[in-house]
Amino acid sequence: MKKFDEQFHKDRVNTFPFVKLMGMKLVSSAGGKSVMRCTIRKVLRNTAGTLHGGVMGALVDMSVATALRSVMPLSSRMTTVEYKVNFLKPVSEGTVIAYATLLRRGSTIAVGSTEIRNGEEEVVAFGSATYYILKTPEKKNVPVIMDRTPGRGRKRR
Repeated sequence: MKKFDEQFHKDRVNTFPFVKLMGMKLVSSAGGKSVMRCTIRKVLRNTAGTLHGGVMGALVDMSVATALRSVMPLSSRMTTVEYKVNFLKPVSEGTVIAYATLLRRGSTIAVGSTEIRNGEEEVVAFGSATYYILKTPEKKNVPVIMDRTPGRGRKRR
């Protein structure tokens, strides 16, 4: 079975349209930990002029997911069950950095936590996320994110 390749993973995540739209970038991901950066732009601010809570929520979800991905087989799939964010301090400019750690990975459920810090290294939010690990059939070292098997997906009627 192929091993986790951090550079491949970073390149892959950093090209996702949603990640780019949110101004996020995966900085590192290995051993059940990840670091993601988010550059605050005007479009990501709420009406009060601070970083929108939904962006922080997405950052918690993505950072824990990338930490989890770093310790899973390449053929594995997962889906978010729940995430939670506590907002501690508003931030309106610069960059925030999410530091995620996987807390537990069972056979079907995984849980992780994230601290989001501003440019002064103050914790501005923290959160947790829970994922369901989907059962997937074994394939010959083909990462699911690269699999283009004909006939997968919804059937057309």
